[in-house]
This record gives sequence, structure tokens and C-alpha cells, in this order.
Amino acid sequence: MTTCASTSSTSTGAEVLGAIPGSGAAGETERSRRRRSRFVPRRGPGRRRALGALVPALGGALLISGCTGAPAGGDPEQTSGQDPTAGKATPTASAEADPALVAACGEFWGDPLYQDPTSRVVLDRAATAPDAGPSDPFFYAMTGDDVDLVFEDAPEDARTAASTLAEWFRTEPERGTEADLEAFRSAWDGLAGTCQGVSVAASWTVAPGAEGTKPAALVCADVFDTPGTLTHFANANVLTSNMFKLVGLSAQQVPGDRTEDVRATDELLAAEIAAVDDPAVGAALEQVRAPFQDALAGDTASDGLQQPLDQLSTACDAAGYSAPELGEDGGAVVGAGAARGNHTDHEGLT
Repeated sequence: MTTCASTSSTSTGAEVLGAIPGSGAAGETERSRRRRSRFVPRRGPGRRRALGALVPALGGALLISGCTGAPAGGDPEQTSGQDPTAGKATPTASAEADPALVAACGEFWGDPLYQDPTSRVVLDRAATAPDAGPSDPFFYAMTGDDVDLVFEDAPEDARTAASTLAEWFRTEPERGTEADLEAFRSAWDGLAGTCQGVSVAASWTVAPGAEGTKPAALVCADVFDTPGTLTHFANANVLTSNMFKLVGLSAQQVPGDRTEDVRATDELLAAEIAAVDDPAVGAALEQVRAPFQDALAGDTASDGLQQPLDQLSTACDAAGYSAPELGEDGGAVVGAGAARGNHTDHEGLT
């Protein structure tokens, strides 16, 4: 039995970032031709002061813990009534990590709530840059400024990694279709590597973790609200929107010329099911995956994803992630963030 290192208080590192105010899941239909997110991430002195005050108060920073099994000294029967997340690979408080790094990485990657993180805006902007960058390079340059701002108080290596990503937005979007997307991926991975010791999201970006250890909230965010820039879809749309074009929100015939996308989506969902730490979320994802498996087996008459995604939304809500409500408007998702004016694009694949 492996045990976790104890902390100096009853609070965990996850609770440090959990105390940061955040809005619900993003989601508002994009009805214009350009697929930009107009969401401006919450940052600035007020948010930064809150992060700076919370982290030292609970013993410093977050480190990824590789522990599994029951808590130290605990008998499975004696601990059955405790928090079901106990013993899973979660961040724990440590005085070794720099609080400024924890604050910056938490703001960028969104741990542990994963709601409206800067990383989501960065992915959206990178995906739309080849189309819209030449006509509005200043807009994309401001994204670089945003990245630098998040990491302005972080240690030097993190600032350097952030600066590389920021510089991409200042130089590549104006090149349009000639923009170096591999350079973006490299810069993205570099920043994730700098943050992986204090951010679960960053660590999963660097490399998949053990099965059954990916936080349900992160899985839910990946499905409902994260642009597919670095997935096989390679666009700014979230996964749900991209899936609607394949198997529909309501019943439809699966397009015969999209078999490879269907197969890749099935593999993506299988990976999320294996990774998630919440059985209810995993079971709901199995239902989302079902029409893709049916299509690959030859049954291309899809019943759509409305009911499976409703079930997933309920499971995500129970796991602590405010998933968007679903609606159909040209293949778009209308989510909880619409009422608050904060959104990531959920436009259908064109």
C-alpha cells in the first residue's frame, strides 16, 4: 500500500486553488463568421493578490503526488466513509514549490476547477490565427501580452517558457496559413513542462498519467469546453461541437466521408474513459462513445448525443464541474456561461 505525504494542515493544495473564485463552464453560440472567443480571462492585481495570499497560508504550493491506495495509516473499512478522492493522485501542499509558480500555473491551466482558464483562450486564438491573424494581428499580439501577464511574477524559467509562447502570438498569426503551428505546439508543451510539478492539467498535457487518476473536472472540461486545436480536429471548436458534425446532437446519419474522424474520436473518448477518476463520469462517457462504436461497426444511423451528453453533464455537475446545457443552433452548444457574457466558441465544424 502506497501512502501520501502528510501536510501541515487539514487543507490540501487543491483547496488552495479551489478557493479562487471562478465562473461556470463556458459556452455561448458564435453566430458570426469569425470564430474568435471574446472571453477575457480574469486576471490582474485583484486575482493575483488573492492567489498570492491563499498559497502561503496553506503551506506553499502544489506538487503532483503519485500516491495511490488508502490514506496513510488507514484501513479501507475504516475509511470507507471519507472523501472518495482520498488516495488518488492529487496535488498536495508543499513548502518546496514557489507560490508564485503555483499561482501563475493555476491561473493559466485552471487547476482545480478548470473553468475559464487562460489556456483555453490561448488554444482558441491559436486555432483561429491562420484565418483571422493577417487581418487583425494586434488582436493576437494582445494574447501574447496576456500570457506574459499571467507569468510576470513567476520564476525565471516559467517566464521564459511563457515568453516563448507569447512571442508566437506576436509573430505568427500575421503569417496566416503560413503560421508555424508546430512551433505553437512546442511552446505549449514547453510551458506545460514548466508547470507540470504544480498543475495536474499541465502534467496531463506533458504525458498521460496512470489510468483512473485524471480528475473528473479536467475530463469534463476537455469534453465540454476546451478548443480542439491540438486534437485531430485541429480547430477552435470544442469536442461536443465537433462530435455533433459526426453523430449529431439529435438523430442523423453519420457522414460516410468522415470515418477517420469517427475512429479518432472513438479513440479519444476511450482514452478519457480509461483515465478519469470518477466512475459515474466514465460510465456517461461510455454512452457518448456508443454511437461512434456503432458507426465503426457499420450502423451509421445515429440516435444523436442529446441524452448521453445530458447524462454526462449531470455526472460532471456531481463531480464539481459546471457543464453547459445543450442546445442545437447550427451545431453549437449553448452553455451556462452565456448568461454571464464569458464564453469559449462552441461553433460547429465547417
